[in-house]
Amino acid sequence: MSHANIPSAESPREISSLLSSRSFLRQLDLGTLELFVLCCEGGSIAHAAAQGQLAASALSKRISELEHVVGVPLLERHARGVRPTFVGEQLAIHARSILDDVEHLRADLAEFSQGVHGRVQLCASASAVEQFLPTDLAAFAQRNPEIRIELHQYSSRAVAAAVLHREADLGICSPCEEVAPLQCKTYRTERLVLVMRDDHPLSAKGQLEYAQTLDHEQIGMRGSSTVQTLLSRAAREQRHSVRQRIEVDGLSAMCRMIECGMGIGVMPQGAFAALAREHLHAVALTDAWAVRALNIYAVDFALLSTAAKRFVEGLTSTISPLPAGGND
Repeated sequence: MSHANIPSAESPREISSLLSSRSFLRQLDLGTLELFVLCCEGGSIAHAAAQGQLAASALSKRISELEHVVGVPLLERHARGVRPTFVGEQLAIHARSILDDVEHLRADLAEFSQGVHGRVQLCASASAVEQFLPTDLAAFAQRNPEIRIELHQYSSRAVAAAVLHREADLGICSPCEEVAPLQCKTYRTERLVLVMRDDHPLSAKGQLEYAQTLDHEQIGMRGSSTVQTLLSRAAREQRHSVRQRIEVDGLSAMCRMIECGMGIGVMPQGAFAALAREHLHAVALTDAWAVRALNIYAVDFALLSTAAKRFVEGLTSTISPLPAGGND
């Protein structure tokens, strides 16, 4: 590929002038960016041209035009095809991001044309997702079909971080130190229970203090689980340690491990009811921390979009106060 009309890499002022020009954006062509990425990924102009359904000579010309806009060579020829230069690799990284954003834009516009008029980005802890959100989201969606909900499941600490950094409009999780800067509204109350096999020695108990479980093997949650933090703190208060045999990533996996005899585990009662397998048994924990709130968090509820405000109202207006000791 000829680079006779392309400023050399030793011309920084000329390159800077090209890249800083207000016309730079207008000279970029999304179709050419896509074809350039195909060239980089396949290592062949001919192959990329075939994928793009145009002649190789036409693609070669478009790459040359792109190089002129950027101001430096983007591809190097070799015996088996082409490979990106250092600048070409950087452009390919940005191009992929741009093309992904364009695809998201296309999908959004398609939804809007089909009647979607709002979106709520929601992140929630496993506790909320496993217990309450499926039913609540289904009810909200039925009443508000024009609003799209994007749900991501994180640990409580990650939920707080996502809302604080404005990566999500709303978060639902139990209280933790990270939620301190956020505004909150009450969502639900949950009760933690001890889950074990029917033949476990503790299964005959009607209720337990967590301290009574510390001599038994336990299944823990991996990462920054707030429940795990509570259990570790309770064990330290007893000058004991948790006999944790294995860590898992989710409550369903915890149930499976308990079922296989790997130990006992603590989880919300509502999640156990949804996930319970045959031969598993739950015993209520009497510790004060075993009854805890699930809240909705936002940076500022007053500044939420109309769709997000409607979502918060929908989740909080239909929930009546629970009696003491309720499990949801």
